[in-house]
Amino acid sequence: MSSLATRCLVLGLSALLAAPTQARGQQTEQELVQHLDTLVPLLRPASARAHAARRAYLEAVEARVPTETVEVGLVTVLVVPGEEAAARDVVGHVWTTEYAPWVDASPGLSGGRIFFRWADGEVDYRSASFPVRSVQGSRWRTRAYMERGVRRVIGDFLKGDLLSTRLGREWAMSSIEAPADPTDIYRRVVSMPSQSARACLAGDTDACLTSFGLGPGDFPVEDWYTPGERYLLVTRNTARLGLAGAMPCLRRDYAACDRILADQWQRRLTTPQSRLWAVPFDGEVRGSLLWYAVTEGGEGAWGRLLQRGDDTPLAALEAASRMSATELAAGWHRWLVENRPARNAGLGSVALGALFWTTLLFALAARSTRWRLG
Repeated sequence: MSSLATRCLVLGLSALLAAPTQARGQQTEQELVQHLDTLVPLLRPASARAHAARRAYLEAVEARVPTETVEVGLVTVLVVPGEEAAARDVVGHVWTTEYAPWVDASPGLSGGRIFFRWADGEVDYRSASFPVRSVQGSRWRTRAYMERGVRRVIGDFLKGDLLSTRLGREWAMSSIEAPADPTDIYRRVVSMPSQSARACLAGDTDACLTSFGLGPGDFPVEDWYTPGERYLLVTRNTARLGLAGAMPCLRRDYAACDRILADQWQRRLTTPQSRLWAVPFDGEVRGSLLWYAVTEGGEGAWGRLLQRGDDTPLAALEAASRMSATELAAGWHRWLVENRPARNAGLGSVALGALFWTTLLFALAARSTRWRLG
């Protein structure tokens, strides 16, 4: 909204709020609506002018930067002249090895563009015709750095495909890309204060589905957490979220804690920015399950996921992976255990270090005393 439109709206609302208290109390809802309706003739042309100005600005930016188009599978890449080969190499490698085997169609990738630049100096490129996501890095940046950027923007375009679906609304997750550090997913699961997460780690596939929020029941909080864990979940987020009515819970009234969790769960779709996620596994862990489902599903997995996107999240994941819920959870659990961090106390390196320094100090001492060797 333009500054003019904003000022009009503020002035109109200020006039209403500045009226005497008694008069405001006597105003009916219909009168308030009539007052607001008087602002519409001012807002519409102001909004149209703001939109036109914004489009003109984007067209000017787009015309100022000459670009060439490179097609890589479903991805359209824009580059400045001379960087076509680098774009085909970097973007092509990421697309071919990580996404092409299972992405058959994507509204986000078809409608958007990636602006790729691997050279000194960043370029502010935008478009009035399509969304653009930028991957830029100086020449001293490594190839791995540029590939991470490509994964990020492709994953963001794919995530955008899900935003209008039930899967995207009810089962929020990280960007659609391979976990950068699979061992981090294991650590997240291990560190989760949840009885269902612990059971999942021990190999209970039903507990894994429950921890993902994919089990039966809309809000199985008693299956997720013990009473003490539910108390900690509320108390650790009270200050951050300003949870109302938290005092009884802080006094260890576990029923009051459950009421707060249930209230936050009901608000999860209307106020996502302040939601208190009660599902044990966070967006990173959920993202790893979706990635496992589509990569195991192979050809056409993304299309099948989108087709079932308005079914339950579990039904969409089953369709993408071509597995039953139990098979999907069991396969993901095997992947999780395979990526468990190596556990070692480091005694070997400590012992070698101690031996080295002992030998060095003995040699120096022997050469600096009357009992020195040689």
